[in-house]
Amino acid sequence: SFPSVSVDNERGVRMAVGHLAGLGHRRIAHIAGPQEMSTGLSRYRGFVTAMESSGLQVDSDLVVFAKAFTVEEGLRCTRLLLDRGSGCTAIAAGNDMLAVGCYAALDEAGLSCPEDMSVVGFNDMPFIDRLRPPMTTVRFPHYQVGTEAAQLLLERIAEHAGPVKILYLAPELIIRGSTAPNRG
Repeated sequence: SFPSVSVDNERGVRMAVGHLAGLGHRRIAHIAGPQEMSTGLSRYRGFVTAMESSGLQVDSDLVVFAKAFTVEEGLRCTRLLLDRGSGCTAIAAGNDMLAVGCYAALDEAGLSCPEDMSVVGFNDMPFIDRLRPPMTTVRFPHYQVGTEAAQLLLERIAEHAGPVKILYLAPELIIRGSTAPNRG
């Protein structure tokens, strides 16, 4: 019943999984954000849809649900994935902070990104391109989200009634150095 502006989260994750599948990755893991948050839930749904449309199986051993969108949770979840010995070659993280935690866990385990594991984030946070390797991520127009939301608010104030507008802005996959062809 309220107007809203958001990024098309499901489309963004489909782009990330499609990129990894295109590089030959078949055992793609997902570190999902908290499922009680719409962002975490929609990105998880996007992952499931993307895997199925790529002809890949969603293996429950390859999905870990984070309690928060934090580096610490990315570290914890990646450790779990590695401990399971699930044979994943790529991780689609629910956001960039979780993906930074992936980097830390891979480093701790003596693994290299992207040689041993490709990693994709989501949000294109400032300075994410300065990591080593620079992170492949899904970008969305942060500024445009704010301006569109302000416009919807002004329209709502002026009209008081009328149809509720819900806008989904298009994401963009930014390919950097954290993804590479599957060597397995």
